[in-house]
Amino acid sequence: MHKMIRKTSKAVRMPRKRQRDNLLYESLQYTGNLTDKTSFELTVYDGMRVEELHFETSKDVIKAINPKKTNWLHVSGLADVDAVSALCKGLGFELLWIQDILNTRHIAKIEESPELSLTVLDAFTYDENEVLQKEHISIVLGKHFVISFQETKRDHFKDIRKAIVANNAKVCTQTADYLYNLLLSNIADNYLAVLDVQRDRMVELEDALMEFNEDHEETGRLIQAYRKEYLLMRKNIMPLKEEFRELLRLNSDLISKANLIYFKDTYDHLKQVFQLIDNAKETIKSLVDLYMANNDLRMNQIMKRLTVVSTIFIPLTFLAGVWGMNFSNMPELHYQYGYFVAWAIMITVGVLIYLFFRRMKWF
Repeated sequence: MHKMIRKTSKAVRMPRKRQRDNLLYESLQYTGNLTDKTSFELTVYDGMRVEELHFETSKDVIKAINPKKTNWLHVSGLADVDAVSALCKGLGFELLWIQDILNTRHIAKIEESPELSLTVLDAFTYDENEVLQKEHISIVLGKHFVISFQETKRDHFKDIRKAIVANNAKVCTQTADYLYNLLLSNIADNYLAVLDVQRDRMVELEDALMEFNEDHEETGRLIQAYRKEYLLMRKNIMPLKEEFRELLRLNSDLISKANLIYFKDTYDHLKQVFQLIDNAKETIKSLVDLYMANNDLRMNQIMKRLTVVSTIFIPLTFLAGVWGMNFSNMPELHYQYGYFVAWAIMITVGVLIYLFFRRMKWF
């Protein structure tokens, strides 16, 4: 059975900050607890040539964006609020959008303006210790660029990046909306992978619970851990399906009709994700029922053993009580071998009762 290992992440963490009221304070604050250095990686391509650029400041990034090509800017690390806000303001983002990008506790949403589209969601992966990790990700779609923001240096989109750099994939000849959907589809596929792992673990645990005679000391803790993981994913993924469906209904100018079919395919992936989430809910419920039934059965087995022991000793106690009475006219008291006869009778009675229970298969 799977043994969960709970360890703190190797990433440098700082105390979680309290979020300020966005309507009361027009300030920007990163609400996460990671301190990864903010870096900018720009990939520019047009089907003929691919160029990768790395920057340390937002000013250089904005200047390097080529409006005649497709631009993918990936921002890793949100701890440097000034650098992130400078980039966003330089590209014309609204203040509330910047706050949403920095707010790691924001629920999944898709919001549009006349020239931009913002998607806020969470990515889930298992680390080297097989512990579920959640990471806040924001993706902004423009007419000729896609900007992705994430908290750490973990490369969620490495396969897409490799395909673009190799310049041998369809994305290299497509517009920004195709890349935008590809990033969302990649995250949705990661959801499926994580849910598959959770399903396999829960099925394994369910099979273990069917062994009613085994000791399940850690089972309750494992079920509770799976339940917490399920609730975490459900809370952060549930709003995404409705938001993505609304995006398809809006007929956004940022999404070409030719690429709309790919967005519908991503929506199908999200529907599969929600189906697995619903199935996980039923599986967890069955695990809890099995665990409770297992405990009840073990308790019944214990009570049955105690009942058998009590039933054996009740007649022996009766005999000992009878022979323990202090009446002078008791023939057994004057018999030379009375003590040994009494022991023989009590042992015989006990053995007969035991054999009777075994014959009836009561234990």
